[in-house]
Amino acid sequence: MSRRRAWLSGAAMLTAALLITGCGSSATPTGETQKGGTLTVAAAQGIPQLNPAIRTFAWEEVLFPLLWNGLTKTDESGKIVGDLAEKWEASADQKTWTFTLRDGVTFSNGDPFTADAAVSAFKYYLDDKTATQEKNKISMITDVTAPDEKTVVLTLSEPIATLPAGIVWVKMIDVDALGSIDKDPIGTGPYVVDKFTPDDSVTLVPNEKFFGEAPALDEIKIVKAAESTAAVTGLRSGDLDVLWSVPQGDVDGLEGGGIALVRPDNPSQWPSWEVDTTSPPFDDVRARQALAYATDRDAILDAAYYGQGNVSSTNNALGESNPWYGGDLTDYSYDLDKAKELFAQAGVTEGSTLTWWGIAGQYPEWNTSGEILQASLKKIGITLKIDNNDIGTWVDSFYPAGKSYPGYIVPNFQSTPPEPAYALNFYLPGRCECNWKDDDFSKAFSDAVAEPDETARKEKWGVVQEIINREVPLIVPLQSTVVSATSDKVTGVWVEGGGQLHLENAALKG
Repeated sequence: MSRRRAWLSGAAMLTAALLITGCGSSATPTGETQKGGTLTVAAAQGIPQLNPAIRTFAWEEVLFPLLWNGLTKTDESGKIVGDLAEKWEASADQKTWTFTLRDGVTFSNGDPFTADAAVSAFKYYLDDKTATQEKNKISMITDVTAPDEKTVVLTLSEPIATLPAGIVWVKMIDVDALGSIDKDPIGTGPYVVDKFTPDDSVTLVPNEKFFGEAPALDEIKIVKAAESTAAVTGLRSGDLDVLWSVPQGDVDGLEGGGIALVRPDNPSQWPSWEVDTTSPPFDDVRARQALAYATDRDAILDAAYYGQGNVSSTNNALGESNPWYGGDLTDYSYDLDKAKELFAQAGVTEGSTLTWWGIAGQYPEWNTSGEILQASLKKIGITLKIDNNDIGTWVDSFYPAGKSYPGYIVPNFQSTPPEPAYALNFYLPGRCECNWKDDDFSKAFSDAVAEPDETARKEKWGVVQEIINREVPLIVPLQSTVVSATSDKVTGVWVEGGGQLHLENAALKG
């Protein structure tokens, strides 16, 4: 097998403060801005509810930096910086973290934000009754205390050197006001909710109690477009100012003519084709490696994703531009001869049948990807049956982790931070529906997240990636780019690596 050493130079390393929940993007052009005005933002889906802890869909994350703050945040350059915490420090064993809060912060209802309020927010996120996606990032927190009104202490069950990145999306909500959160969410962010119609629209206005610089806009209207074509038309006509997640087939034709495209600098959304690693044929690593070689990544990027992304020739969830990408990695570039040989060794011979288990009527890129894989496998005598179903039937067959689905290849996608502690943790036992369990991986992962020295941690993340690369728990054909578009009269909009849209600094040009 061909191999390549994939380390980036030390100069490209992120500092500890760069451990992130997403990466900064190229923002819309700057220029003279006016004070006030209304920004109309659209997506092809609505926002169903307003609790940041129990978000239902990725699009809800647009509200996070507008309505709430965390103790830490990701800035536009991709660094982890203080938000409601002005500084923090860790004990030598990385198991006790002390955060010092900034002065003068109040909730939007005028109540002071104190360390006790932060403790209440963390305990709500940690509560077994709270169904939050943040749980996997903070499950090691065993205690949260407030020694005084400006100090929050987090005690961990294991050493975690990346904790400031892991708590970015633990938003400091007013736990006492949870009962009315969908009518009047109380936060500390630059905006507050003026009107909310579930699955249709949200109107935001400035928070007069905001501790920072007052927002530039008088109003942000977040609306649901009838469908993606209508949204593109609305952007061209000037009815919309910002469109999140432009349909990939429309990207090339949009730029120019008064429209600017906004892309992440470090894309970290990635297709994940899941297989059951505990049942035949994919319980045999050779079958998984064969599938990696049978994946025509270049064709899939071009035809299914319209070139919006980067191929992952090492089958890695981390893109090659990621500062933590590295290790002695096998190159799984398209090679049907190797695929046929490995499949045969695993008992998948000519005449065998596999199943592509997709969703009908959604994610057309998945169907195109399946058809490309189907054509490739046919060349080596393997039949791929494409079976698209309604979303409920699709998910019930493989989710949650622990279900058996022999011979299935299930297209899915992950939207993760570029930081490996919160991207590669998807492979941990009980998380990936691929049902993969590898003790060497789990130990290597724990060693990496516990390492406070950046250079040593990079080496350890390389070991983690080598194990994933060798064992191929799932297929990662590429990193896809979530592209947003704005009118050229808009400035200050940026996008994180996973596609999260940031409007907190948005303004209209004068």
